[in-house]
This record gives sequence, structure tokens and C-alpha cells, in this order.
Amino acid sequence: MGDDEVLKCQNCQVPLEIDSSLIDLSLAQRSLLMNTATEPSVPTGIIPPDRLRRLGSVKKGGSLNLQPSVLNSLDSYVFLGGESSTLQQTRWDGESGDEADDSATTKTLSSRVGTLTNIFNVLSSKSNIDYPVCQDCCDLLIQKLKGEYEEALKERDTYSEFLYRLKKQRELESYATSKPHMVSESGGVDTKKEQEELLNELIELEKTEAELDSTIEDLESELQAKNDQEIAELEVMNSRDLEKLEFMSELQSLKNQYESTLNNLDKLRKTNVYNETFRISHDGPFGTINGMRLGGLDDKPIPWQEINGALGQVILLLATICARLKFKLNGYVLRPMGSFSKIEKLDPKDQEWHSYDAFSDGSFKLGRFFHKETSFDRAMVSILEVISQITSRLSMERSSDSEEIELPYNMHGDKINGMAVKLCGNKPGLEWTTACKFVLTNCKWLLAFSSSMINDF
Repeated sequence: MGDDEVLKCQNCQVPLEIDSSLIDLSLAQRSLLMNTATEPSVPTGIIPPDRLRRLGSVKKGGSLNLQPSVLNSLDSYVFLGGESSTLQQTRWDGESGDEADDSATTKTLSSRVGTLTNIFNVLSSKSNIDYPVCQDCCDLLIQKLKGEYEEALKERDTYSEFLYRLKKQRELESYATSKPHMVSESGGVDTKKEQEELLNELIELEKTEAELDSTIEDLESELQAKNDQEIAELEVMNSRDLEKLEFMSELQSLKNQYESTLNNLDKLRKTNVYNETFRISHDGPFGTINGMRLGGLDDKPIPWQEINGALGQVILLLATICARLKFKLNGYVLRPMGSFSKIEKLDPKDQEWHSYDAFSDGSFKLGRFFHKETSFDRAMVSILEVISQITSRLSMERSSDSEEIELPYNMHGDKINGMAVKLCGNKPGLEWTTACKFVLTNCKWLLAFSSSMINDF
């Protein structure tokens, strides 16, 4: 079946499947549909009694006892035989029964669809609905028609009520016209009484309105006072919350400062002031104290100003340890004076104090040819003896401990770890530089041991 032979829903354009009962319509069935569509609508008005009598006198088709031959001569009627539901159609436009049977057998599907299309066109022209329609669109149309029907019923009820009220009004007017004196007397009395009742009711309503207005004013004043009180309470609460927030913020700030101060205090407690004041380290073959090198080499000479400064720091370190330990040296007095520090020694024979210079200018001295001991050499030996005395004192303080203080390098006389600390007027060399490095190492160990003995660190 082509596109021209397919029937579509006139609302949603969906192809429709034609039922077999519509395709196999007989001529009589098509005529019945056509005539039903073209019949005028029956008026809903009241039929006059004479017409009703005339309609009752008309005989029905079943009581006429018409013969089949007579029925066959009628072109546009369908004969229903007995209880059978089979429709027997007559010949239209003078065609014989045999020719109708032949045309029915040779009728194609397209011609049937065309016939149905014509029928649907006739039906559509006689109503507000375009046929054919699918089942879904049919349901929608039914719902729409139901809604329109309900609206029509509402309008009908409205008009009926209006007509009823209009009829009652006309009856009252006609009654007043026929008996005006009775209406005026009774109506006047009733109207006066009704006016008095309405007036009394109006007075009561006005009193009630005045009371309600007064009550409303009182309630509004109370509400305004309550709102003002709530606003004041909210302001007080907000100010308290703000003060609380500021206090909490300040408290948190103080806590943070307190924690920071505690951390700094712990850091300061762990910090050894002497280690920070006297930083002993090394720079290649040279021992250093506070960045000043102690020693000298032939290929890398060190200025005597730097060497004197380093020795001054060593003497200051030893004097500080003795002062903090409240320890008095036996036969020695340290005089820390920077680059010109000195050490005084008591001579046990003549009980006189001799001062030795812990600095030198590196000038040529005749004593170097004879390896004669200088004041600088005696100061270096005195440094070794002072370190030994402090070590002995610390060992006595730690006598309760099982460990005994031992320095990394042994000191005996004018030698440390077998290397002499005397120059005898010569230039600093590798041996003297190494001996000075060992002296600084022993001083660093002595500083570490003494730090644990001092409570003020």
C-alpha cells in the first residue's frame, strides 16, 4: 500500500491501521453512515401535542409486512431479515444484483480506502472533528468534550437559576400590581422593623469595631514595646558577644605569645652561651676560635695580629670557666686583654709573680739561634698547665660519677700529644700549628664538660 493509500490521523498524522470491518463495508452500511452524518440534529425543544399524536399514529416498519420483491424495488434501503445480522444491500443507480456482486469481488483495496476517505471527508464536513483519528487522539477528544459538556451544564444551571429568580421577581411584581395596598401595609411594617433591626445591628457592629480598634492599638503598642525590648536585648547580647570575641581573640593572642615565649625559652635553655661566645672549629690545618686562626705555615703564613687575637680568646675562655666554676688557679692569674693578653705565674722559690706575654710581633730575636725560651713560650706552657688544673678540678667535682674526665690529647710539660708548643723565637711551622689545633680541641672538650657543671647555662 503506497503513501496515498494510507489513512493517517488528522490530529497527530500517525498512520492508522484500518479495521477489516471498515474495509468490507457494504453499500448499505456506507449509505447508513452517510445518512446518519447528514441527518439534521433533533431539536431539544418541546414537541407540540398534536405532532406527538401524529407520530404515535405512524405505523412501524415491522408491521407493514412488506414482500422481498417490493423491498428489492427500493433502491436506498437495507432489508434486515429476521434475527440475522447480515446486511443485504440493494442496487443503486439502476445496476443489477449480479453486476454489484461482480464489482464487489473485483474491488481493490485502494478503491476501498478511497471510499473510506470520502466517508471520512463527509463526516468531517458535518462536525467539528477531522476524521479519521487514532485511539489516543480519540481519548483526548473525549476528555475535551467531557470538559465542554461539564462547562455547558454549569452554564445551563446558571441560566436556570437566573430564569428562576427572574420568574419569582415577575411574580412578585405582578402580585404587587394586583394588591398594592396589602403589600404597602405589610411591607411597610416589615421594612420598618427590618430597618430597626439592621440599625441596632449596625450600632453593635460599630461598637465591636471600636473595641477591636482599641484592642488593635493596644496590641500594636505592646508589639512595638516588645520589639524595642528585643532590639535592646539583641544589642546588649551582640555587644557581649563582641566583647567575648575580642577577649577570646586577645586570649588566643596571649596564648600564642606565651607558647612562643616558652619555645624561645626552651631554645635559650638548650643554647650553650659559651659555645655561642667561643666558637671553636678548624679551617683546614688551622684551629680556629671565633673565626681567628691559630698557627702558621711556610706556604701560608698567618698574621701575628690574628694569632694574638686567637690566643686572647683562649685565655678569656679559660678565665670565664674559672669564674663560673668559682675556681681559683694555683699559682696562675689570667689577664685576658684581647690581642695583648698575659698570664702571671708565681715563682715558688722567691714568691714573686712573673708576667708572661701571650702575644708576639714576630720580630727577629737573637735567642732563636740558641733556642732560648721567650716570654711567649712560657705563656703557651702556662696555658697547658691552666687547662690541666681546670681538668683536675672538674674531675674532683664529678668524683661521684664512675667516669673520669679525659681530654682528647695528653699534655705533659711543654708538649701536647708529643708536640711542643714553644717556638723559641722561630716562625710558626706545621708542628706548632698542629699543637695549637690540639690545644683548641682540648679547650672545646673542657668547655663541654664545664657546661654541665654550671647551673646558669
